[in-house]
Amino acid sequence: MKNRITLTLDPVISHRAKLLARQRGVSLSSMVERLLAKETSAESGQSAFSTRWKGRMRISDGGNEPRHMKLSRKYGLGGESH
Repeated sequence: MKNRITLTLDPVISHRAKLLARQRGVSLSSMVERLLAKETSAESGQSAFSTRWKGRMRISDGGNEPRHMKLSRKYGLGGESH
């Protein structure tokens, strides 16, 4: 269940926000909710999984494990030829 809140905005900003929401085909409430969700997750240090882990994962060589070798060939990983 969602909570109902009251916001006080400058009339010009309110008008622009309503126009933008209409152009995007969403409600003003959902647009504000998305913006606040983004801001609050950024402040708490949370971000998208891909952003947090980009460049940190490495593919191991897998040794001679058959499944690893098959997947490496299938997806062209580890410099093995097809």
